Amino acid sequence: MNGSEKILTAILQNAEMGTSSIRQIFPSVHDSALRNELRRQLAEYERQRNGINRHMANLHLKGKPVSPAVKAMGHISIAMQTASDNSTGHIAEMLIKGTNAGVIEINKALNSAETAPEKLKERAGELLSKEQHYIDRLKAYL
Repeated sequence: MNGSEKILTAILQNAEMGTSSIRQIFPSVHDSALRNELRRQLAEYERQRNGINRHMANLHLKGKPVSPAVKAMGHISIAMQTASDNSTGHIAEMLIKGTNAGVIEINKALNSAETAPEKLKERAGELLSKEQHYIDRLKAYL
């Protein structure tokens, strides 16, 4: 996998997991402000996913989707955690942890993709800034 494909795949996987997790957790969210925050983030993840898919298709790259096993483990974890505690603070904590996991994976891809174009690295950096801003907004719900 070349540098561009590594970065694009990490961003795509982040958007896939974010979309899936928010959709699953949304019914457990009772705080209207947090629900609105999740709607905004879901729209952003969907926009990212669609854009990355188009970009990869233009470059004739396939990337690697999130494995079904990882998706299933995430689904089970969310179901168990929200069943035991669906308070706003706990849900915010879960979302922060999930977002941090995505940030780590994108940083790993960036660090191992020395040959990727600078423009793509900058785009990934902008995404990381958005993710950090999202974490910062979620902290208010802890």
